[in-house]
Amino acid sequence: MPTIPIPNFQTAFRQKALQRRDLQLRRLTKADAPQLTTYANNPKIAANLMDRFPSPYTLESAHWFINYAAENEGESVFAIDRGEGLIGVISLIFKPDIYAASVELGYWLGEPFWGQGIMPEAIGLIVKHAFEDLQHSRVYANVFHTNPASRRALEKAGFEREGIARKAIVKKGRLLDVWTYGKVNPNL
Repeated sequence: MPTIPIPNFQTAFRQKALQRRDLQLRRLTKADAPQLTTYANNPKIAANLMDRFPSPYTLESAHWFINYAAENEGESVFAIDRGEGLIGVISLIFKPDIYAASVELGYWLGEPFWGQGIMPEAIGLIVKHAFEDLQHSRVYANVFHTNPASRRALEKAGFEREGIARKAIVKKGRLLDVWTYGKVNPNL
């Protein structure tokens, strides 16, 4: 049986930008703070993310997150940019120990850009990076059952539903199901 490398965040890829047509995934900069605040300060976005995502989302929140993204070795964070600046965020969250072969995908997109096919394309770019550059064997995402648009974006990007964890989380006092979607690296 071949040995599979254990992937991790490699500083060689810290400055890497990912590009396809007019869509770029690039590292966040301090100049992104105003647009980050504008798009992230939306209760519809916060409703579909972990509680660590602040709501309301302030300029101070944006500055904190940009610094976090630049310094944290456990997460690789990209701005989603179509040429007009940041319109969303997508990230790979690295797992420790025996789970290091898999990486978790997280993302959100500013509401003015919903329904335009941007997110499946962004997901495709970051998955290619996870598989080809970082050598992960699997990328997965956990989606609240109340977020069908996110499930569709993952399916359009070639993810398959792997399972449903019933009443697995509490969000705003409600028990929610979590749907897990995954995609396996075809080259491993």
